[in-house]
Amino acid sequence: MNHANDSQDFVVTFDSEGLETLASAAAAAIESLRRPASGPRSNVTPSELHQLVRTLDVCPDDGVDLNTVLTEMGSIVWSHGVVASDPATVAHLHPPTLVPAVVTELAIAATNQSMDSWDQSPAATEVELHLMRWLATLMGLPESGSGVMTSGGTASNVLAMTLARSWAAKSLDVDVLKTGLPRGAAQWRILCSDQAHFSVQRAAAQLGLGRDAVTTVETSSSGAMDVRALDRVLDEMTHSGLRPIALVGTAGTTDLGAIDPLRDLAERARRHDAWFHVDAAVAGAFMLSDRLARVLSGLELADSVTIDFHKLWWQPFNASALVVRDVERFDLLRVKSDYLDRGDELEGVVNLVGRSLDTSRRFDAAKVVATLRTVGRLAMAEMLEHLVELSRYAGSRIESHPQLELVAPPASVTCVFSARDATDEDLRHIQQRLLARGEMVLGRTRIKDRAALKFTFMNPLTTTDDVDRLVDLVASELSAL
Repeated sequence: MNHANDSQDFVVTFDSEGLETLASAAAAAIESLRRPASGPRSNVTPSELHQLVRTLDVCPDDGVDLNTVLTEMGSIVWSHGVVASDPATVAHLHPPTLVPAVVTELAIAATNQSMDSWDQSPAATEVELHLMRWLATLMGLPESGSGVMTSGGTASNVLAMTLARSWAAKSLDVDVLKTGLPRGAAQWRILCSDQAHFSVQRAAAQLGLGRDAVTTVETSSSGAMDVRALDRVLDEMTHSGLRPIALVGTAGTTDLGAIDPLRDLAERARRHDAWFHVDAAVAGAFMLSDRLARVLSGLELADSVTIDFHKLWWQPFNASALVVRDVERFDLLRVKSDYLDRGDELEGVVNLVGRSLDTSRRFDAAKVVATLRTVGRLAMAEMLEHLVELSRYAGSRIESHPQLELVAPPASVTCVFSARDATDEDLRHIQQRLLARGEMVLGRTRIKDRAALKFTFMNPLTTTDDVDRLVDLVASELSAL
């Protein structure tokens, strides 16, 4: 056989030669990140990008030199991707990443610990458990609190609803994982606000309850759940013979950043013997700030909490977690296996597959711990507080602008607004034209059936001058229409 490359050139080893090879390749990969132009994205069109990517031969018969491959990735892929750290990247909860997390990603990939069983990841398992216990303590949960890393907020919410469904079935002496939904499950309901994340409906569909089992509750003008509306819905359910098995509170809605009245929701959930889950994917990081943490009052009463590290903890995708009040509730999920999670392990061994809907998964807890240890709580809190203040500043600029108007006062890191006398089509044109020219990655959404634009501030290096420029860009585009 005559091949250009040999497998021994590519397998990561941890002797001196292997590490030198890895360091050289990493340096070349870093070099490939240099961009020829500034801005949140290039102005290449979708069809041009399609043709450009198709020039890559995905799997040639003989391999290409790695430096050449990395250079091509730089010129074809990275140069035309979104720059999450650019101040004009403000569409989504899409963060720039922190250096400690990025460099730890290299070690995560190189060591390739598989987080499903202790015998594949002994130290890594203990690190993840340590991080989960720290999170539970930060939330104010009891000593029994712990959790598991997941791939994202959606995965965490689905896992939480899976536990809630099993908890409801257990109250009827039914093992839902073994025998399926019990008689009467058609009367089960999951409640959330009309601004809650769509993953709640997705979970209900996947769990056999159906999306119609999710009842949405009206929100106030701020986007937070209206407790009086919740009480009316609960009363109607009682009179109709329906059973609320879970109540989902949101701590930071995707658009308005609103935080539901968690303490009030917890009290209603307890009264109706329903699982109380809090989707804190957005605002969960506020726990790091003494000033911001006050808006999360009631979080400590939750049965489960979603945390998304790849939002306002500035981690590379993927890094999320589900934390539960009582770690033994994960037993509702556990399925033993002869080769992986047998149940006869040494004392102290935890196989995390018993807590997860995944089997093999990455050691993502490492980058979170490396970041928190390096940056520290006070600096993390300062960055969060700056972004919240930046959002409020944007709100004040828009409120005083003759062409623009606020949809609601900013409550987190998002600022949602519209334009006076503008149609939905006008707002679409503004968003898409700025994107096409590579000048801004601007958010566009709907609030209460009304089109709106959105700034989402994720970069702690963004300044008020940057905000002024963004507002002026939108207003200029509006005038051009």
